[in-house]
Amino acid sequence: MKTLKRLLLLSVVLSSSIFSTNLFALDTEDKVAIITGSSFGLGRELTQLARDSGMKLVLVDIRPEPSEALVEEITAAGGGAIFVEADLAIAEERPQIIERAMDTYGRIDFLFNNAGYAYLSSLEAMSLDDAHHIFEVNYWAYVDLAQRVIEPMRSAGGGTIVNTASILGVRPSPPTYGHYGATKHALLGLFQTAAKELATDNIKVIIAAPAGMKTNIGKHAKGPAVDPGSDISQDWEDPAIAARDIFDALDGDDVVIYPGYIGRQMQGQ
Repeated sequence: MKTLKRLLLLSVVLSSSIFSTNLFALDTEDKVAIITGSSFGLGRELTQLARDSGMKLVLVDIRPEPSEALVEEITAAGGGAIFVEADLAIAEERPQIIERAMDTYGRIDFLFNNAGYAYLSSLEAMSLDDAHHIFEVNYWAYVDLAQRVIEPMRSAGGGTIVNTASILGVRPSPPTYGHYGATKHALLGLFQTAAKELATDNIKVIIAAPAGMKTNIGKHAKGPAVDPGSDISQDWEDPAIAARDIFDALDGDDVVIYPGYIGRQMQGQ
């Protein structure tokens, strides 16, 4: 844990002068984007950037109020946005997301697979049912939605699938973070291959592996190792930083990206 904390704390001392300057270089006006986990954290920041870039939005979350407020704000300003409440752990609730997007806008250009949470437990103390549950949200929902957007994107001439992984998908996780890290490793494993499979259809696949961000991941964490009295994200970086880097990467060629200050340091930027 100490090693992870040292790595994450580096984010607070790096200069803000290294912000990307190529935001919205890609033509995103009137493109349709699905964003899961839109109510808080990175998902909310991605939503705001997507709004500012002129995208039409399909926001998805299990906690409706913040996303519904964003939809009202966007539509009041003349933009396009709808909200779909869904528990991504329930496979039967996932198809409605694609159906609502197609019924409302007739196309899908971007899928931001972003929703997720942390299940904190050692191997010995884990509940197998709870371990299955985190994979449903953090992995299988990503896979399911990505598979479902292939045909709409192919029909539109192409698209982009962005998957939020984690630095813990490319580095060993500290104790009790193993199940969370395993879901992120799984995303890296599948979607690097999917990027090659979908390239001929002009469908770009990106896996974003940010470090720790100031989100509600601690508040929403589950499992026997959760400490209700601590905020595990208090010293981590602003998710707006990672969101900006992700948007900049939409116009790039990299499949795996490391958004945020720590990610840039990993890449020597």
